[in-house]
Amino acid sequence: MTLAEELCAAWRAKVSLDGLLSRFVVQTASRASGCWRLQDGFLDLVGFGWASDMPDDVSQGFQSATRHVSLDQTGLGIVKAAVTEKPAIGRREVDPSGLIGSASWIVKFEANTSLAIPIRSGETGAVAGVIAVSTAAFVEEGDSLWQTMHELANKLGRVAI
Repeated sequence: MTLAEELCAAWRAKVSLDGLLSRFVVQTASRASGCWRLQDGFLDLVGFGWASDMPDDVSQGFQSATRHVSLDQTGLGIVKAAVTEKPAIGRREVDPSGLIGSASWIVKFEANTSLAIPIRSGETGAVAGVIAVSTAAFVEEGDSLWQTMHELANKLGRVAI
């Protein structure tokens, strides 16, 4: 079974994606990756993986801050992706897109780019969640990581309940 298939099975079963996202971080040479399920106007964290050299206080702080996120926190890329139903890119430098909250985490993660992709339900097309990755790379639309994230979001959407 591929990692994408394992992630889909865990998403469908509504179990933690932590270990699988940690593997995803290693495979993509990223700094962190998270997945949230959209429920009742909130994004609920269902998994977070991080680089092995990331300080515990950073990973724990992020998980605490994003465990249950209101959709009015539009300074976060995950919220922007859910609300606009489009990918949201945050950058380490001052970000003109207004993702102030995401930019602070990008710095703490020692990353340069954060990419959040909405997960659309295959049944209804509605946003069912968001998957995100932070990486030291400078990700642009069409890059391999961009495509990987879109493919993963599409696969998760097909099994969204």
